[in-house]
Amino acid sequence: MGIWSGNLKKLMTPLPDLMSLPSAEARIIMALRVAVMSQKCYQDARPYLRDRLGSHLAMSRFLILVEAVGFAWPESLTISRPCCPHTLPDEILLLRMFRHAAAGNRPGFDALICEMIDPDSRNRVYLDMANFASVYGAHALKSKQ
Repeated sequence: MGIWSGNLKKLMTPLPDLMSLPSAEARIIMALRVAVMSQKCYQDARPYLRDRLGSHLAMSRFLILVEAVGFAWPESLTISRPCCPHTLPDEILLLRMFRHAAAGNRPGFDALICEMIDPDSRNRVYLDMANFASVYGAHALKSKQ
């Protein structure tokens, strides 16, 4: 009963909403939502992303990251509408992956998705997340000062 009840309890834990996340992470989720929705509607999201992510370089690296995740993910990535305050499991998983990549924790990153994504795709996503984090992290720290 202990194993099953622990797993069920984990499944029933509510996901955080955008307002409870650190602002830098909430901006990443919002940027992801806008990038995906804009692509589906054949709209240019670059001006919005540049403003929200802080620079042209951060926007470019983010779009490369979104493309890499799109190709690597085994199924369609599930995201909320940009106006929705609630997060979804795929969005939170991406944030957890991003945290590991930003911290240089490759084993933690791999442990999250090793059964889902093949090693080559996982390597590309990790490197793209680390590249984005190097630019975005510098901007996020500047904006807090």
